[in-house]
Amino acid sequence: MGTGLKELGRFSRTVIITMLLLCGIWTCANPPVMKPGMPTLLAGAVRFTVHVPGAKEVCLVGSFNGWTKGAAPMKVVDDASLWSIDMPLAAGEHTFMYVIDGVRWMTPPHAEDFVTDGFGHTNGIVIVR
Repeated sequence: MGTGLKELGRFSRTVIITMLLLCGIWTCANPPVMKPGMPTLLAGAVRFTVHVPGAKEVCLVGSFNGWTKGAAPMKVVDDASLWSIDMPLAAGEHTFMYVIDGVRWMTPPHAEDFVTDGFGHTNGIVIVR
């Protein structure tokens, strides 16, 4: 029938077990790649990710932090163009945007909905339930 581990030689068993262990370690050491997209609800926070090539600084601003530019700086993830932050938000509807390099206000490319803000910009909306 089939060949069991007992019938394999000691060297073959060692190689198989080593390969399985290395694959497990590699999987744990390399978490899934983060991609830009809709804000994602986490336990106690919302993850915001955005792709901004060439940016030196990206901040998340919104109704939840008084639209203060430096209140929620995002961190670079994986490559130099993907930025992310996990923001604790209370239940409710929140409007948000990104500020690039302290001067350029960017409409979120991904959001649950959008609304104009009366200042010539479009804000994204995230709903926390």
